[in-house]
Amino acid sequence: MMKKTIVLILLLLSYFSYAEEKDCNHAINTIEINACLGKELEVAEAQLARYLAKSHERYDNESAIADALDQSQQNWLVYRQSHCDAIYTVWSDGSIRGVMLGECMLKLTKQRTHQIWEDYLTYMDNTPPLLPEPK
Repeated sequence: MMKKTIVLILLLLSYFSYAEEKDCNHAINTIEINACLGKELEVAEAQLARYLAKSHERYDNESAIADALDQSQQNWLVYRQSHCDAIYTVWSDGSIRGVMLGECMLKLTKQRTHQIWEDYLTYMDNTPPLLPEPK
């Protein structure tokens, strides 16, 4: 199952240039939707990486926190893959399986970014967060 997911992700990545040419607000077929989801996932993962980097910057003098954050991120990546592989399996008989996988990965990535922001980049008092709340 992991190999199928990796192949599907590579296909999504190969569609990035295709997605740039298409208006994703008007994607109508599975190929277009997958391409647009792939591009959106790329943006979401870049945002997550930015929020993680800022979290590390905040705790650069506290190695225990940085190490715990790294470990939690590795565990989360395994969870995301496992969970979204299960979603792919649920839809494995249909052409929508790639869309469902992409939407799963996108949703969890956005949730993770928000959680990182909330847990590592905000303060208990009125101090402004280090980065804006992710949307």
